[in-house]
Amino acid sequence: MNGCKTDDISIRALIIFRETSDTDNLFAPILCEAIRLTGIDVRCSTEEFWESDTTYDIIHFQWPEEVVGWNCNDPNIISRLKERIDWWRSQGAHFVYTRHNICPSSANEIISHVYEIIETESDIVVHMGRYSLHEFTHDHPNDRNVIIPHPIYEYTYREDISIERARQYLKMPQNAFIVTAFGKFRNNKERRMTLDAFRKWNKNNKLLVAPRFYPFSRIKKYGRNFLKRWASRIGYYLLIPLLNRWLNIHAGAEDEIIDNCDLPYYIAASDIVFIQRKDALNSAMVPLAFLYHKVVVGPNVGNIGELLYETSNPSFNPDDLPSIVKALEKGNLQTIWYKGEGNYSYAMEHMNIKKIGKEYAQIYMNLTNNK
Repeated sequence: MNGCKTDDISIRALIIFRETSDTDNLFAPILCEAIRLTGIDVRCSTEEFWESDTTYDIIHFQWPEEVVGWNCNDPNIISRLKERIDWWRSQGAHFVYTRHNICPSSANEIISHVYEIIETESDIVVHMGRYSLHEFTHDHPNDRNVIIPHPIYEYTYREDISIERARQYLKMPQNAFIVTAFGKFRNNKERRMTLDAFRKWNKNNKLLVAPRFYPFSRIKKYGRNFLKRWASRIGYYLLIPLLNRWLNIHAGAEDEIIDNCDLPYYIAASDIVFIQRKDALNSAMVPLAFLYHKVVVGPNVGNIGELLYETSNPSFNPDDLPSIVKALEKGNLQTIWYKGEGNYSYAMEHMNIKKIGKEYAQIYMNLTNNK
């Protein structure tokens, strides 16, 4: 079992994440597999946390929203969560929390309280960078904290896609300089920041690719609000094509998840991967871009800015338009200097799945052995 037994007893771990495959967030399933390769019996499930009486040595939280539901507004969930954690602890379980966000993206007080409970109850809090650790320990000085980087997604997507093949597959021009802003745009501030900087940047033959850019939808219901529903559909079917031509961009609707089979083609087709967040702790797009030998331009915020600084990728002040344009210009030069190859080497050394899996497995073993 690759040394992951303690006193000849295998460790059993439960990562709290949905079992269904309808997600574009593969962090938990990939982490689960990486830890499993070390010999630990680990599985992903939310249902198991609430309903199972199976004994687990480790309960591993990811996003607190995954525990109670992303739109939970049930005030009784707080007491139920506390009771369930107490029950698991009475069975001998230890708790680990990987900190993806500083706080919930919504202003829901119930979910905010869930964050507090999980942060307080966890025996170990895992941070993906020093920024997160320092920010967290300022208010939680006695907690046990460790740093484990965000893993790259090796062996997950097809990796042998040439830039020419990717552009052919996505029907994008071969001679364009493509900047890809992947992931859902969360608000108009992110849209305005990205679009203003891209249009201000004096670069010939540039193309912004943003698969989840527009706030329109062909499927969103909007309850009984007939006007919103049809305005959104009109925007989806009529405005998106018109705006793409007018703005000279390649963009889609925010609520349309990109198929995991298509995702690597978008990254492979890029010259630069642009992180469009104004305020975020982590971004999976940085390690994913590194895996595909790409230069990354992103905000100097959270662990994102820390990682970009350590790897000499361009970063910017998200509230300063000239700063963003300057970062794009530097990113352009770095593509000429093959900076993406250095990013790949860094990621394979520091962020590979085997290394990350072993580091989490060591935490599990230390907790089980009460170290």
